[in-house]
Amino acid sequence: MKRHQVWIGIMLLCGGVAQAEVRVEVPQDFRILTVSDGKLQDDRHAVLADGEQQLLVRYEGVIPSRNSSDNDRQIRSEPQVIRYEARGQQLKLQAAVPTDENGMERYAKVPAVSLQGAGQPVAAVQDELVIKGMQIGMDWPARLAEYNRGAGKAALMTAAATATVSGETQTASVPANELERQLQRLFLQADPELRKRFIGWAVPRL
Repeated sequence: MKRHQVWIGIMLLCGGVAQAEVRVEVPQDFRILTVSDGKLQDDRHAVLADGEQQLLVRYEGVIPSRNSSDNDRQIRSEPQVIRYEARGQQLKLQAAVPTDENGMERYAKVPAVSLQGAGQPVAAVQDELVIKGMQIGMDWPARLAEYNRGAGKAALMTAAATATVSGETQTASVPANELERQLQRLFLQADPELRKRFIGWAVPRL
C-alpha cells in the first residue's frame, strides 16, 4: 500500500498523471476576486488546477442613472466562496439576477449562483465570506486562506487540516481514494524544487 501511494506521488510530480486545467467564466455583472489554486486572466476569467478548488466571487450590478447629472449606482454583494470539484472542464457561473432596481438590491443581499460544465450542473458549495470594514485594497488571497482555516461550509481542506484534528495528529487510516486526492492536492501546490526533493526521497524507497 505504501509503495503504491509513493508511486502515485511520483507519477503526479513527473507529469505522468494528466493535470488538465479547469477554465472558469463568470457573467458580466460578476467579478472573480481570487481563486484557491490557479490564476486570474481578468476579472471574469480564471484558470485553475484540476480537482477540488474555490472561486471567490462578488456580484457587482449597475443601476443606470436616471439623468445625465447623476452617476450610475453600483450594487455589490458580499464576497461568495464557491467550492467545486472538476477536471479538464470549462465551467460557467450561472446567476438569475433580476433586471429591476429593487430586485437587484434584494439579490445582492443573498446572491445565489450555480456552476455549469458542458451544459450540465456541477456540484458546488457556496458560502459568504464576511468582511468587516472597507474592502478597497483587500488582500483577497489572504482572506480566502484565512477562511479556509476556519469551519466555513465551503472551506477547502488544507494539508494542515487534513493532518491534524483538534490539535492532535490523525492516526486513523485514510481510504485510498481520499489519500490519493490529498496527495494530488499537495503535489499540485508544490513548487518545482520541492517536487525534485520529493522524488529524490521517494525513489530509493520503492
